[in-house]
This record gives sequence, structure tokens and C-alpha cells, in this order.
Amino acid sequence: MASASGSYCGVCEAQDVVKAAAFWCPECNEGICTSCEKHHRASRGTRKHEVTSMDDYKQIPPIIASINQYCPEHDKKYQLYCSQHEQLCCPLCITTNHKKCDLLAIDEIVKTSRNSALFEIMEQNLKEMKNNIDRIVEDRRQNLEIIKQQRQGFQTDIKEMRAKINIHLDKLEQEIQQDLQAAEQKVMSQINRFVQKVSDHEKTIDELQNNIAATKRFATDLQTFFGGKMFEAKIQEEEKFMTSLIEDSGLQQIHLQCKLDNKMSDILSMTKIGEISVTTKPSTISMTTDREKQAQKRIPTISKTINDINLTILKTIEISERKREIGITGCTIMPSGKMVFVDQSNDRLVIHNDKGLFDCEIPVSHFPLDVTCIDENTVAVTHNAEPYHIEIINIVNKKIVNQIKTSNQCYGITNENERLIYYEVGSGIQIADVKSESTATTVVKVDGKHYWNYVTTSKGKIYHKKSESGTVTCYTVTGHTVWEYKDESILKSVYGVAVDNDSNVYVVSRGHNSIVVLSPDGKHARRLLTNENGIQHPFGIYFDKGRNILMVTNLCGPASLYEVK
Repeated sequence: MASASGSYCGVCEAQDVVKAAAFWCPECNEGICTSCEKHHRASRGTRKHEVTSMDDYKQIPPIIASINQYCPEHDKKYQLYCSQHEQLCCPLCITTNHKKCDLLAIDEIVKTSRNSALFEIMEQNLKEMKNNIDRIVEDRRQNLEIIKQQRQGFQTDIKEMRAKINIHLDKLEQEIQQDLQAAEQKVMSQINRFVQKVSDHEKTIDELQNNIAATKRFATDLQTFFGGKMFEAKIQEEEKFMTSLIEDSGLQQIHLQCKLDNKMSDILSMTKIGEISVTTKPSTISMTTDREKQAQKRIPTISKTINDINLTILKTIEISERKREIGITGCTIMPSGKMVFVDQSNDRLVIHNDKGLFDCEIPVSHFPLDVTCIDENTVAVTHNAEPYHIEIINIVNKKIVNQIKTSNQCYGITNENERLIYYEVGSGIQIADVKSESTATTVVKVDGKHYWNYVTTSKGKIYHKKSESGTVTCYTVTGHTVWEYKDESILKSVYGVAVDNDSNVYVVSRGHNSIVVLSPDGKHARRLLTNENGIQHPFGIYFDKGRNILMVTNLCGPASLYEVK
């Protein structure tokens, strides 16, 4: 800039005149006032300079605005670009440091810089990074919520255990108090009977004492003589009684004893009820930058035709049984490889990990039918029972995030760019925003009540199959028909539909007990799996484009994974 702030006209400043700049010329690297701009635009040497308003110039980031069009070393205008050193060069730079370099004319390479793919890739990359950050923040928020729920759950468990222990100890205390009281009553009765027995003899002795005294005082000598013999015999009997008290242990001390169970001491020696630890599990977030996607797009690939496709069985997945026979009517494969199955018969989602092993199950509203992945933690589930709706479910905390009301029964559902595309009976193919509660839009109108219709999407196309007519139709996202395939000799009672990376369309022909692949233009078809390949009663079909894996489900289980080669 010609001035410290760039707010004044450089031409006027050279003439010792202070005048506010209204424009900025990057080639002159100075501000220009309104009057000087007219001369600047008319002068032969400057008429081709791209002048911008000061307001627009001030919007340019300082680091970009500081890029000068003149070489600071030679004070010459940059004319060439060295791709080897990634440097701008003036004519003198070429003779000093870039004699053997491949140089490009700046005028040619900057023409398309504003609209180059680089900026689009960078913008998409930044957008993707922001999305990743949003997902990370949401994931951490959900993790905090899970931790809070776990803490509350553990606190409840501890309180419940404490309450159970208190109740149990109260019961044991009551029992031992009853035992103690019973023991006391028993020995009290025993001692009281003994005391009563001794007291009775005490009365006899008192009577003898009185009789002896009276005899000595008032009886005749003869009476006294014979009476003494009688008294002596009585006294001997009492002496025997007194002796018997000692011999039969009647005078032993009786004591109560209370011996506490050693386990009670164990409780008192406990220093803690339990231990709290922190464990970690692998992240559920998979991040791919748009730059990586662009790089992947630049790698040339050779598309497969339906005649080149072969399926190799990888594994069979057994779905856990319940009291009622399972009915798998839908499935989706998450970015991490997790598989989420809809068990319509038992009103639940069954989740298996990427290795096909059972993870957990989640109860859902009555009569679920199909499911689609929204993001790594969230799925959308259609339902066929009133009140008709689509449930948005977080499979991590197993909670319903949202509900989207529908007018009728819904069957197949898929997700593309946070737009749910699903089939609704009596209406046809609908589109609804995942995050919006606005009314769904009808893309393809289908009159009449048709059931078991599934849909999927790929590369801006919607693929729809009709079970009754055995047709598969490809539409644009605006609902215009691209092609339709129908041939009862190969397609009959069609159910699941999926699309691979090369836009080949896979469908389940239950009428022929086979898996059929259609060409991207819908003109050709070929059977891939039949009874001879061990396929039995297929129902749904799903494609994991990230891993090039095809899943085929059976209504009553199991499911099979095939590698597409």
C-alpha cells in the first residue's frame, strides 16, 4: 500500500494532497480517489488494470492482500510462474534462480484460477471438515449423555443393592432377636420352675421348725420322744433333697450366648462396595475428507458389465431367535460395516457387528418394515401400523430421536443427502427432509393400494420395484421415468432392490427363487444366484458400496454376504 492504512489516494499523496481512496489498484499497489480513477482508467499504461472498490478490497484477507504483483528483490512485475519451485518470477528472477526451470506465463495460468476445481475441492473439503466437526461434537455430546445415563444407572444399582442389604439385615436381625427372646423365655421358665420347687421345700422346712418348737414347749415327754424320731426322718428327706440339687446340676449358672456369623465381620472389613473404572471402545465415526473423495474420483476404473459380475459367498449370518418366529423385512449396512436388521415379527431392530456377530437388539414401535442409515449412529425405520410414521432412532443410546408422520402404510425407504425417499401406500414415492417436519413431497405418484414396494437410490437416480407386476423402474430424482424393465420369465414377485458402484441393479425374484442383475440402462438382465447356488427363499437385497459387498436376506433368516467380483 502507498500509505500505512491504504485509505488515501496514492497519486494525490505524491502531490502532497490528502484525499480518501475510493478504489484500489492491485497492480499499482495503491489506493485511488474518484478523480484519479477516471485518469487511471483512461491512461494507456493503466487502462487494463483491474481496479476494485475499497469496500471490496477490505474484504480480502490480509494474507491475500499482502501478495504483491512486483518482485521485492528486483522491483519488476511478476510475469512467469515456476511450477518446480512454486514461485512467481520476474524477468530477472529467471536469469538468476530459474534458468533450467519449466516456466508458465502468469497471464495464462491465472485466467481460470477463480473458477478452478482447486477452489471447489478446497471448499468441499472445508465443508466436509465442518461436517466432520459437527459429527464429532454430536458424537461427544452423545457420549457425555451415555456417561450420564451410565452414572445414573450405576447410582440406582448401588442404592438398590444398599436397600436390599438393609432389608436383608433387618430380616436377619429380627430373626436373631426372636431367637434371643425365645432362648431367654426358655431358661427363665426353667429357673422359675426350679425356684418354685425350692420354695415349696422352704415352706416344709418352716413348718418343721414351727412344729419342733411347739413340741418342745407344749408336748409331753412321750410325745416329744416319739415326735423327735418323726421330725428326724422328715429332716433327712429334706437333706436328701438339698443334696440332690447339687448332684443333678440344678444350681449350675445358665448363660445366653450370641455368636455372630463370620460373614458379618467380612462385611465390616470391606473397604469399598465396588470399583469404578473407565473403558474405551473404538470410535464409531469414520471420516473421509472431500479431498480424498476427489482423489478417488481421479483414479480411472473400468466398469463391470452384468456379464462380468460374479458373486462369492463370504459368510452366513444367523439372526437370534425370539419367542415368535423372526421375520426379516429390512436391513441397512452402516458406514462402519454394522448390519441393522428389521425383525417385523418381534417389533425390534437386530444389530450385528462388521464381522457378522450379534451386538444388541432395540425394541421399536409395532410392525416395523424397512430401515435405512442416516449416519453412523442413526437410522430411519418405516412402520405399517397406526399411527403411521417413520421413526428416527439412535442405535447407540437406543432412543427415538424423531418421528415423521405419514398418511398411510410405508414400505421401502432409503436416504440420500439427508433426504428420506420412501414408498407410501396410496401415494407413491415420497421425499422428506430428515431434519425437517414439513410435509413430504410426492416424487412419483402411484395410484391404488400396492404393497411390498421397495426403493433405493444411486447417483441421482431412484430405483423402484413393484412386487405385483414384477417390474423395476428407474426414475430421475424429479420423478421422470428413465427406463422400466419387465420380463416374467426372469422377474416374478420382485422384492428387494439394490445398486452397485457401476449402476448395475440387483433385485430379488422370489417367484423364481433367484437373484437377478439388470444393466444400468435397464435393457438386459442376468440371473446371478438360483437354487443351484444354494439360494433359498431370498427376500431383501442390500449393497455395501464401500466394501463392494452384497447382502441377501431371508424372511425367516439367515442372511448371506457375497463379495462382488
